Amino acid sequence: MSKKSVIILWVIALALGISVTTLKLRAPVSGKANTERSRGQTLLDSFPADQVTSIQLKGFEKSVTLAKKESGWVVAERGDYPANVSTINNLLRTIEQVKVNNAIEAGPTYGKRFGIDLTATSQEKHGTELSFSNAANENIATLFLGKDSDGGGRYIQNAADTSGIYVTSESFPTASVNAKDWLDTAFFSIEKIKSISVTSAGKPESIEWKLTRADENAEFTLDGAKPEENLDTAITAPLKTVFSGANFQDVASATDVATIEKAAERRVATIETIDGFTYTITLVAKPAVKVPDALAKPEETPPPVTEDAYHLSVKVAANFPKERVKAADEKPEDAKSKDEAFQATQKTLQEKLQKEQSLQTRVYEVAKYTVDSLIKNRADLIAKATDPAAAAAQPTSPGQQPPPNSQPVQAVTPPVSIGE
Repeated sequence: MSKKSVIILWVIALALGISVTTLKLRAPVSGKANTERSRGQTLLDSFPADQVTSIQLKGFEKSVTLAKKESGWVVAERGDYPANVSTINNLLRTIEQVKVNNAIEAGPTYGKRFGIDLTATSQEKHGTELSFSNAANENIATLFLGKDSDGGGRYIQNAADTSGIYVTSESFPTASVNAKDWLDTAFFSIEKIKSISVTSAGKPESIEWKLTRADENAEFTLDGAKPEENLDTAITAPLKTVFSGANFQDVASATDVATIEKAAERRVATIETIDGFTYTITLVAKPAVKVPDALAKPEETPPPVTEDAYHLSVKVAANFPKERVKAADEKPEDAKSKDEAFQATQKTLQEKLQKEQSLQTRVYEVAKYTVDSLIKNRADLIAKATDPAAAAAQPTSPGQQPPPNSQPVQAVTPPVSIGE
């Protein structure tokens, strides 16, 4: 055989090898990989979502356990605080229905290529392990979530399936390993505020200031105000809606309510509403957590502390009217509808009271901006006096009117002599 023929045969063999390799590489893209699951199928052959009573999510440093008890789903790492049932049901439904977009022939050892490396020291490379168990503590399924796929979805591995790694149609954005992300964030909401009193920091028996108003549309007035003390409405306006639709950031599972209510630097705010609610709120500044110096690079400036936050506890009481006050000229035909409306309102208020009193056994972490308007001193509520001299000295721009009571400025022309 000639040298030329040998070269031609080698070229043909090389071309065939490249073709075979290309076909193998294209197999996952076409969804025809030799894996247990293929494109269009659900990730799991079956997933009894209704039998799941425990979900554990593990990351590199953090983990969270969600448990289903008689009272409902709870977050174990937060002292069995109620969990967000909607988020949990959404996860279970997604696991049950999620479909395969792409199947890749790869054993478990190839997981690190797809962001599933349990030996990695960063969450991005480590991935998230999801374990589902039933009431008998038997494992239903264990999955590993990797990084997001460039084409959409997320890489995922089934511990019971060693035939491949899959790209799913979902990216699982709620599968967090942070316990606080699973909490039921329902909180108390204060409406129609009638009065607010706040104690001095560290002096829970000493009222720093108290504001009152006749109805929900009126402006606040300061109790015991001196003649020269006028409220700054820009400061007091936010107090009309304080804790209206507020939420918390986390539950301080290791902090007891009694500890907060005896803290040396606590403030106590008492808020009464027109509907008859009384909220007693204890506030204590949470110590700022600084990033350890060992994690900061020498050439960088010291890292900032975390955002200021406050620990909060609340007591809720109420005094509702027993009967509706009837008008002297009320017609009998109107009385029935008004009585029914009164009873409906009372029922709603009682349900609100019961719901908010369930929060009394916990300590919550709230952002400082949530309570900023409450932690002000009395002097902060008073409008600053304007210095007339300083106001008159302020320059005016073209078209701007001079300050009131200021004297007009007259131009003075120096004498001019004309030579004879």
